[in-house]
Amino acid sequence: MHVEALSDTIQRNIEFVISHNLLNDGMLKRYERNNVHSVLQYCLMKINGIDLIALPEYKVELRKPINKLEIDKRFEGRKKRRQTFVKVDVAYLKDSELVGIGEVYTPDEIHGVLETKALKEPWITPRHKIEHLMYNRPRFLVIVNMVNKLPNWKDAKRYKLEEWERLWKEFVREIHEKQGIECLHIIIRSVSSIEYIPLR
Repeated sequence: MHVEALSDTIQRNIEFVISHNLLNDGMLKRYERNNVHSVLQYCLMKINGIDLIALPEYKVELRKPINKLEIDKRFEGRKKRRQTFVKVDVAYLKDSELVGIGEVYTPDEIHGVLETKALKEPWITPRHKIEHLMYNRPRFLVIVNMVNKLPNWKDAKRYKLEEWERLWKEFVREIHEKQGIECLHIIIRSVSSIEYIPLR
């Protein structure tokens, strides 16, 4: 129910910011300079008519903390072995209960669909973050992936954009099927090529 309503609302919001020149292909390419993450975050948050409260940059206490050594031995000797909180781009609350999570991933996190041990440097990737957030039992998940360019990170250049898109689609579908929660996956290739994939 939430995903169906959110899909329509978020699509209208994205069309609105495009029509008001807050989002175009030039801005997508230079996303760091043009506040693209904030614009897309706004699109996830403006949910008039849906009985939820959307809050930005929301800190979530993990029911199952991330044990860094369990996900990658290279964290050995670093501070804070366990991560007990993560911040999400958008939290959807019903009264005071966290019922949904929204995340926007710009190209600099395109390789975050992989596990940290597959990367050159240890990093708690979006994959680990989302997997651990699932222990908090949200009812739905919204993921926005920008797949319009590759960043300069070596790990990001191991695949072409089409392959990263495929890996993200597989991961979101896996979360949907294993966790039994509704997901909305939004793929942005350009302002004229945006795919909305509701998984109910």
